[in-house]
Amino acid sequence: MKLKFGNSVYKADLSNSIYQQNGADFGLTVNKGMLINNRPDGQTGIQQACQLKGEVKRAKKIDMYAEAVMLGNMREM
Repeated sequence: MKLKFGNSVYKADLSNSIYQQNGADFGLTVNKGMLINNRPDGQTGIQQACQLKGEVKRAKKIDMYAEAVMLGNMREM
């Protein structure tokens, strides 16, 4: 591919372009000319532990509420 600028002609070298490479960087892939981000999220181990702790706490609350509803229904019978 040649580019013209004024009276000069430049050869464009796109062989090292991010759109031409098979794997531009870790977690990036090229699919039909689009750069696809397959990178893992940027959470630290502490952030992941806090998120897991919150999920466990929420699951326990849901179980406790479900058990309370079940016991309330049993008393009505």
